[in-house]
Amino acid sequence: MSSPRAKIRGCFQCSKRRIICDNTEPTCRKCQKKGIECSGPGRIRFSAGVTQRGRLKGCTIPVADPSPESVLEGNAPATLIPRKIRWKNDQARTTRRNVKCVAAGSSTSQATNIPTRRNGDAIRACAETLGHPDVVEGYVDRPSDKALVPMARSIHRWVAPLNSQTRMLMSHFSEQVAPVMVVLDSVSNGYRDILLPLACEDELVQRAVGVVAAQHLALYNPCYQSISDQGRAALISRLCRDSTSPDRVLSTSTWATLIVLLVGETITGSSEFGHLLQTLMCLVQNASQIAPSSARRFLSQQTRMFEFLGQPLLGEHQGVNVLSFPPEHYLDWTYYDLPPDSEHSRMLRLSRMAFIKASEIYLGRVASNHDQWQLLESLKQLVSQIEPNQMGSHALVWVCFIAAADSTDSEHRTFFVDRMNQIFTKIKFQNISAGVQALPAIWSQQGSSRWTENLSRLAPTLIM
Repeated sequence: MSSPRAKIRGCFQCSKRRIICDNTEPTCRKCQKKGIECSGPGRIRFSAGVTQRGRLKGCTIPVADPSPESVLEGNAPATLIPRKIRWKNDQARTTRRNVKCVAAGSSTSQATNIPTRRNGDAIRACAETLGHPDVVEGYVDRPSDKALVPMARSIHRWVAPLNSQTRMLMSHFSEQVAPVMVVLDSVSNGYRDILLPLACEDELVQRAVGVVAAQHLALYNPCYQSISDQGRAALISRLCRDSTSPDRVLSTSTWATLIVLLVGETITGSSEFGHLLQTLMCLVQNASQIAPSSARRFLSQQTRMFEFLGQPLLGEHQGVNVLSFPPEHYLDWTYYDLPPDSEHSRMLRLSRMAFIKASEIYLGRVASNHDQWQLLESLKQLVSQIEPNQMGSHALVWVCFIAAADSTDSEHRTFFVDRMNQIFTKIKFQNISAGVQALPAIWSQQGSSRWTENLSRLAPTLIM
């Protein structure tokens, strides 16, 4: 006995209208007459949405991209999302399982905020950002302390490719470190306008900025000290490995990293700045191979600043070679496009004159052991015209240190040391306190030897 013939169902549209469908293929005549898009017999229907009801109502069907990296790099269409699908109405979920966060060395590693309710969480996340998640002194990890952070494949294209800790470190660098490294922060600041955008694109520069920001944070919170030390050591090891490849060394990335690390030397008052400065000088000798750009112009300017202020601290030979050049060659970082009659223009002009006077004092001490009271008095009068709290006054640390080191008069010594202490109170960079602490040893050798001969031993710090 044959089985009964299966009933042919009409289209979904006729069924919904509660009329008998004529089962014409591919579309029935009744739908054609009404101008309705017919699903065809069998009630098979297709919809642009995933569902008509529930929390997924209105969501479109996603298409998996075979190359999630292309989405992160911005090379894929906006309609493509990574394989790990997350609907737009989903909320972030957390788990009690011990899930390790992705290290933020890459600019596309995280996009979810890390909880920083406790100090330990913030320090731990900072360590992971700098690439050292293993040990955080004084804190114990518990599974409940960590948030579920999606891997790179789950990052959507419209989310900024920086995690919360990287943004925090870059923001701290922008607000606390960058203003100190230029004379006038209100006009332009390449550390903020050029280096930070570069750090968003370059992993090496991003880590360098994070390390220096952590070094500055360590001045107020000792918990950041070990993290910044480990991050700095890792960066220097990376630079040493890259030194075997000329393509990696002769790059804007390496150049910017060296500049940022030298900034860190001024924050910590480290005695190891000489190695970084000499490496920077070697790189600049071949900088012509790097394509011209605004970043290259800024890095060249800052390199001349570090050379002008740092080389005299390493020895008389280096100091004479640098300070014997016309001042305009090295002092271009003190020039700004300002109206000639503005107050800032006057301050900049006085600052340049002060740097030139301090250079003359240094060269005069190298040439002889004669007293330079008149030059020191002239420099004191110049510096006195710039108020300690005036914008740009912090740039005179090097000037005051050179003058204080050469002073034999107690009034001169007191004036220049007090000015250095006033600047230190304002910016807290440890190179200033290290310079002040080195002055008694320098003064004790006056008359027996030139202080410029022993400066690298008595004050092995990038005082600027």
